Amino acid sequence: MKKILIIEDEKNIRRRIVDTLELADNSYCVFTAEHGREGLEIAQREKPDLIISDIMMPEMDGYAVLKALRSDEATASIPIVFLSAKADIAHIREGMNLGADDYLPKPFSIDELLRVVSTRLQRQETQAKRAQHELEEMRLRIASSLPHEFRTPLSALMGFTEMLRNYKHLDDDTITTTLNQIRSNIQRLQRLVENFLLFAQIEVATLRMKTPVIFPAVVETFTADILEERIYAVAAKYQRVQDLRLNITGATLPIATLHLRKILEELTDNACKFSPSSTPITIRSAWTDTSYTLSITDEGRGMTQESITHIDAYMQFERELYEQQGVGLGLALVKRIVSAYRGTINIQSEIGKGTQIVISFPIQGSA
Repeated sequence: MKKILIIEDEKNIRRRIVDTLELADNSYCVFTAEHGREGLEIAQREKPDLIISDIMMPEMDGYAVLKALRSDEATASIPIVFLSAKADIAHIREGMNLGADDYLPKPFSIDELLRVVSTRLQRQETQAKRAQHELEEMRLRIASSLPHEFRTPLSALMGFTEMLRNYKHLDDDTITTTLNQIRSNIQRLQRLVENFLLFAQIEVATLRMKTPVIFPAVVETFTADILEERIYAVAAKYQRVQDLRLNITGATLPIATLHLRKILEELTDNACKFSPSSTPITIRSAWTDTSYTLSITDEGRGMTQESITHIDAYMQFERELYEQQGVGLGLALVKRIVSAYRGTINIQSEIGKGTQIVISFPIQGSA
């Protein structure tokens, strides 16, 4: 039986809603609260399937209730429908911006109330099924690709370790090369684990919170040197430093340092991996009063529009034509991080000519 919580300070309206739901064809278990604070306590205790709440209430208004619900993982995904006599555009927009799922203006008919309740509950059920389906698909992709990605560097480490057991018979150059290979495979494993954990953190939080904005509010200042250091480090792995064309300025952005570095690392890695050596990789930045933009352009093999549309973790395109390392986490992870900080990402690509990726963040200032 679906549980519905009614938060309404006017007794007659509250009683009317309860009677309507209890007499409906579908059976509902209905809870009531006379004000926002009581309603929040009941929501946290009972975890209802739907909340119908007035906005203007004593002690705690509907907006405050909504903010509290969305900030708690246990209640963040509960759909909420606002009731209000002030059914103007400004109030509707404010409620929706805070995460309300629907709006029912007073006075309302019985049919309108039942229709809204039925629609919201059906949509919640559909979203739950879709999330479960997506989770199952991801599990299958992980099961088919992740073991291989772990096995490859681990096998290499085992081989190089066996070689070093006979170090007395190896010359210095061979030992140095072997140690470098060991270090490279360890770094590959470390990056794989870090990316997997970060992606899983965002995915789990998004499913629970019904929003990709899951990182704490931060504002950090980045200089051009900080940004370029990560780019050069990645390009050096592919011996592509000479191919870089950089024109980057610093900025003060609402994003954590480690996440911006991760974005640059993944995009630079993709550009190096999927474009021929000695072709330029151009990375530029620009800022206005409202946004800071980073663009990365290569002259590599490019992607089809279908591939761009279906970018996701653990998916690789044209694997039968190209041998490539990785589990397809790079661009998918970048998309998740950018979205989590309310940024935007645009990908333009043409087969045989290259790819340009443009990322934009809201800006706090320049540095």
